[in-house]
Amino acid sequence: MSTLSREFLSRMRGRAARFTEEPERGSITLEQVIWTAGIALAAVAVVAIIVTAINAYAGQIPTG
Repeated sequence: MSTLSREFLSRMRGRAARFTEEPERGSITLEQVIWTAGIALAAVAVVAIIVTAINAYAGQIPTG
């Protein structure tokens, strides 16, 4: 086995060991899901308000 392969395997084992030492690493809590959903809903609402305002303004423009 080459030195490069040994170095690579050693690093991968080290990473795997760190992940098993921290069982909550990368976990998503219910609070994070709720915040994300709330922010996404607020963004959709803002876009809807902007589109409505633009359409109302566009309806007032005389076309002929």
